[in-house]
Amino acid sequence: MSLEIPNDFNSDTDDKPFIRCKVCDRDLSESQTPYTIEKAYKRVDEGEDVTLFEVAICIPCAEKQGKKMSKESRAYMMKMMGNASFIEKRQKRWEEDWRADWKSACLFSDEEIKINDEYHIVGQFQNGKIIPSMTPFVIGQSYIEEIQENLSLETKEEMDRFGEQFLGPDPALRALLKDHQFVIV
Repeated sequence: MSLEIPNDFNSDTDDKPFIRCKVCDRDLSESQTPYTIEKAYKRVDEGEDVTLFEVAICIPCAEKQGKKMSKESRAYMMKMMGNASFIEKRQKRWEEDWRADWKSACLFSDEEIKINDEYHIVGQFQNGKIIPSMTPFVIGQSYIEEIQENLSLETKEEMDRFGEQFLGPDPALRALLKDHQFVIV
């Protein structure tokens, strides 16, 4: 099975793979350190998506950021991302031809991505390859909203600070994101 990272995870800046952690600037391309890439999109037309933010973050930095979340928010995220159903779904997709349609629907709700929906793609990688059985996945609009509803105000404020510091959007997107609440998983 191919461990090549889908081009969807390339940086929009140069359409090349991310090679540095956005937080600590660690080299991700040659490091044994696992990392996550998350990209948020808004579907503006059929087949046309606008990137809201993108980030590559090494696992040590992601863990430090996770510790800044409230206890309640951390418990909620662990329940969501660490539950057996989520892990089984990713494993099952890994065993199938996941590349054919992995971006078409939310892994959690199975809802298809529609025009005007925000959605996120998330993948875990190491040495420029997919970590085996860690199928990249999509978080759809309704699930993003559910996450928002279950995060504490303290956590939302921390995510906003992180977003302002590391994910500052393209000035052309500022109007679109004026009331956007960053959600990073």
